[in-house]
Amino acid sequence: MAELWSRLRKFWKNPRVRIVFWAALTGMLVGVTGIAQPAEDVLSGVRWAVRDERSDGKIVVVEQDNRTLDELGAIDVNRGNDADVLARLFAAGADRVFFDRGFMAAGKQEDDEKFISELKSAPGKVFLVASSAPDGRSGNYAGKLPLKKFRDYSGVVSSLIYYRPFNLNVRLPLVSDSPIGRIPSLSAKMAEVDGDPSQAYSPDFSIGVGSFPKLSYIDVMRGQMDPALVRGKTVLIIPAAVLFNDIHSIPGQRIDAPGGYFHAIGAETIKHGLPRELGWLPPFFLVLAVIISGLGRGRALDVYRLAGLAFALAATPFLFDFVRINVEVIPALAVALVAVVRMRNLDRVEEAGEINAGSGLPSVQALRNIDDLSPQILVGLKIRNYGAIIGSFAEHVEAQLANEIVRRIRISDEGVIVYHEGGMFVWLSNIRSTFDLFENLEGLHRIVQNGIQVGGLDIDMSFNCGVDSEFDRPLSSRVASAMQSAEEALRNDELVYQHDGRKHEAQWEISLLTSLDRAIDNGEVWVAYQPKLDLRSNRICGAEALVRWTHPERGPISPEKFIRIAEEFHRIERITRFVVNEAVGAAVELARLGYDLTVSVNISAQLLRNPGLPGMIGDILADHGLPPDRLVLEITETDRLDRSSRTFQMLQRLVKSGLRLSIDDFGTGNATIDYLRYLPASEVKIDKVFISAMESNKEDLLLVQSIIEMAHSLDRTVVAEGVETATVLEMLKRLRCDVIQGYYLSRPVPFRDLIEHIAHPKVLKAG
Repeated sequence: MAELWSRLRKFWKNPRVRIVFWAALTGMLVGVTGIAQPAEDVLSGVRWAVRDERSDGKIVVVEQDNRTLDELGAIDVNRGNDADVLARLFAAGADRVFFDRGFMAAGKQEDDEKFISELKSAPGKVFLVASSAPDGRSGNYAGKLPLKKFRDYSGVVSSLIYYRPFNLNVRLPLVSDSPIGRIPSLSAKMAEVDGDPSQAYSPDFSIGVGSFPKLSYIDVMRGQMDPALVRGKTVLIIPAAVLFNDIHSIPGQRIDAPGGYFHAIGAETIKHGLPRELGWLPPFFLVLAVIISGLGRGRALDVYRLAGLAFALAATPFLFDFVRINVEVIPALAVALVAVVRMRNLDRVEEAGEINAGSGLPSVQALRNIDDLSPQILVGLKIRNYGAIIGSFAEHVEAQLANEIVRRIRISDEGVIVYHEGGMFVWLSNIRSTFDLFENLEGLHRIVQNGIQVGGLDIDMSFNCGVDSEFDRPLSSRVASAMQSAEEALRNDELVYQHDGRKHEAQWEISLLTSLDRAIDNGEVWVAYQPKLDLRSNRICGAEALVRWTHPERGPISPEKFIRIAEEFHRIERITRFVVNEAVGAAVELARLGYDLTVSVNISAQLLRNPGLPGMIGDILADHGLPPDRLVLEITETDRLDRSSRTFQMLQRLVKSGLRLSIDDFGTGNATIDYLRYLPASEVKIDKVFISAMESNKEDLLLVQSIIEMAHSLDRTVVAEGVETATVLEMLKRLRCDVIQGYYLSRPVPFRDLIEHIAHPKVLKAG
């Protein structure tokens, strides 16, 4: 049950499913409530106007028109007149005669007797109408009957008409209930069609009023007619004079005519068979089926198919009219319209969301919309200071810059589709091996570091990457992992960070401890070097040694993670010993090559409380033969110190042994001028948070300036870390900063690349 509920929830999350649901609900409400009936009638009126059919001429209409009353000099005809008309009609050979007039009141006795005499002479051929009674009984009930003395010798038919809203259409019953039992309707009797009181139909108003043969009542009464016109025909006598107040608008014909034509057209409609009424459900379910069948297809296909279906729905009743089938299409049209409009709006939103407006590249949102699995490694590339780079141009060059980045990505990863969002570029790599991908990204970094020309200017940039290779997860969830890993790489100053979403992360972290020693021994743990530049001489003056761990399965592991775990479980000494040994060996090798440089190593605050630290470092220096002043120990000033603490005493011991100290991440912790004054450090490193922000934040600029002046007043060397642009480099020069390091100069690189960088230094351009 839980699994079923989960599937239903996932199904409901699909916006197109929700659109189908609301479209179907809208159509059902329209169909059930009948609120669209006027619209159906309008459509019917349009179809009737276009078709313009004619009657077959077998029903002849005799109008009691204005001329009749004028020539009779009366306001109505009498029963004697009706008797004369009957006599003339049957003498001319009329088959049947129907009066669409009420015979509910008696006239002059001699006129009534004359009329009854004519009825007796034509048994079963004259029909009088019953109408609705004013007794309050509604529905299909003809309660007002002709006088009994008339109906004893005539047939009785119902003249009831159901008017639709706004009188846009009418429906006629086949049979009505009455005080004398069920009686046929006027139109049904003329057409000789049987039925029951539950049946009603819509006349086909494409049959024109003017197509019925027509005679004036006064002409028939005087015998001034062609007998052939009525011979063998059904005759319908109707009140047509204005005085009778029975003039109505005929649907679809844009004319006003006596109400008797409703019955004439009705009889003409059903004499060849009653129209089939399909109602609104078949078109409704047809449209719904088409929409549902298209859910799994392309978006544009869904919309255009639905739009075509909506057009077909509007046109289909035209075709159905020819085969005497009536359908109601407005509920189905409502479904199609809601679906078309909402899906088209959704398409626009998705299309806008899937194309980055600034670069013209596919948006990362397009990847987020893909729930499929992929066997390809997902890469997220984060450009450092992307916003600042774009903002430095007066004109809009984001598309040009993005295309240059994509071109370089495709140099070694051919044919990939690159998705863009802000400073993040994401793609599914064609490189299957994680190791080969890391090598590829290192090469890409070297290419990008050579600069990109945009708008006639050379742009120096750098990036960090996140990698996700959990192929059992859908792309929609892997995107966030790759992007978050790129951000993690940026924070930890790594080139690549690989996402690991294992559920048992705690067990994995503990297992790091058991595999750390083995990783150091087999070369998984290694040291990267980030060079430092002396701004006065414009020469490389040193390098910072940074520990790295490339796991064979998990890829690069964040130093922040494994160093934190090592400190927590008191295993930091082994890592520090390894890094110091590698760094000292590197310094010796540099000296052998003729480069007189210092090497810096980070020392955990935990080790500063270890009395064996000076001895460990001294032994390593002695083993390699490196003078202690070539090694700089970087300590973080967030660890509060005072002159009486064991840590302070340890720092004094280290300095007395000839080592140099540097205060790392200065500005983020407990720094004061007094702190600088008594701490035995020869160097201050300003945290990269302030350096990267000083270009756009005046407060950070002033803070950096203050730190430099304060450090110089105490005869300390100032190092600025995190320098990423030529503008920041120039600002630091003006502030008389001593040394810089950062991506603008070089990211942390293997030792062989450090040597190459020193031998062939990058030409740095000031802003």
